[in-house]
Amino acid sequence: LGPLPMGSAFILLNCVIYGFTSRLDKVAIKSAGKTLYYAYGRLLMASTTLGGSYMSGGITMKEVRKFMNPRVMGLIIAICMADAVYMLSLYQAFAWISPVYVTAIKRGGGIVLSSVLGVTLFGETMAGRTFPIMTIVFGVTFLCL
Repeated sequence: LGPLPMGSAFILLNCVIYGFTSRLDKVAIKSAGKTLYYAYGRLLMASTTLGGSYMSGGITMKEVRKFMNPRVMGLIIAICMADAVYMLSLYQAFAWISPVYVTAIKRGGGIVLSSVLGVTLFGETMAGRTFPIMTIVFGVTFLCL
């Protein structure tokens, strides 16, 4: 098999971090409410990202002007709205059920939907993927029973 690609180590690290943060998310949502938690999270992320970019010289007027294009602004607004719906529904799910179930359903459903969209919209093949995908579907279904 050989050594794993660099991305494998990063996704494993991501899994470990997510295992802790999903539990912390649930506690924070129960304490502050999903809307306030979402707002503070986005504010913190924006300030650290923009602040870090500004301090490193990454934000210039040339870069800012790119965002003034109406098409780009429309895309950014659409992405922000989709992100808000996604994150608020995720946080509501965390408030109602265990993060373990939320994560399993989210990941399993995402794999199935991604596979179906890949085949129908992008001409990908399901060769070699049907058994692993069905295993995930059955695993998520049994977990939720």
